[in-house]
Amino acid sequence: MAALASAPTPRSLVADAQLDTEDTAPTLATLGFITRMPGTLTLVSQVMTQALQGDRWHRLDETTRYDGLELCHYGMAQRWLVVSSQAAMERAEARSTTAQQRAWDAIDQHLVHVHAKRLATPEAAHAALQALAQVWRSQQLATSQVIEHKRSPGKGRPTPTRPLKAMEWQMHAHVRPAQEVIEAHKQRRACLVLGTNIPACHVSDAEVIRASKAQSGVEGGLRFLTAPLFFVSSLCVKKPRRIQGVWMVMTLAVLV
Repeated sequence: MAALASAPTPRSLVADAQLDTEDTAPTLATLGFITRMPGTLTLVSQVMTQALQGDRWHRLDETTRYDGLELCHYGMAQRWLVVSSQAAMERAEARSTTAQQRAWDAIDQHLVHVHAKRLATPEAAHAALQALAQVWRSQQLATSQVIEHKRSPGKGRPTPTRPLKAMEWQMHAHVRPAQEVIEAHKQRRACLVLGTNIPACHVSDAEVIRASKAQSGVEGGLRFLTAPLFFVSSLCVKKPRRIQGVWMVMTLAVLV
């Protein structure tokens, strides 16, 4: 960031969500930046919810839509864009399917233990099921039934003349997917929030989105250059100008 600020003609700094922190905010305020906002921020979650519940979407192309708003974040006036695409939705659906399968496997194991328990009162049976249902995120209780079991004091088959010793209660339940919760979760996972402090008169919303997409291409090239198969780590060069020269030669070799 210091190199960009001292450059003759700085334009914009494009980075991932790790750039946006409270510590870097004073430096970013002096630069023009485009960054993805961290999904862990409460404000980002609120902005996503507002965009998904509203009807202010704009079309970037046939597969990408976005919604923009202006706000103040870390003491800076910023423009945030909530972006959703068809490709991101397909990835979210694939991840949701895998997560749902793991969740159903875990729920089946838990229900086996709940069904096997025999408790002293019907209230205790309901409480055991409710405690389990509280941890479900994308499933909900469909039906439940409390089954009573009579216990006799002796061994063997009970007889009408033998006195009743106690009553036990067993819970049996069925679970179904919470479709509204699942769909809302997929919609949120298909969204990302981009932030910039560059005025819209200098960089439009579409240019902000395209600049963020271009970052993935640069990162892909960097991953290739730093891969073990490219043997960059085997070159012992310490001086900055020699490192730059090696990178230039290797980049030209890749292009050729």
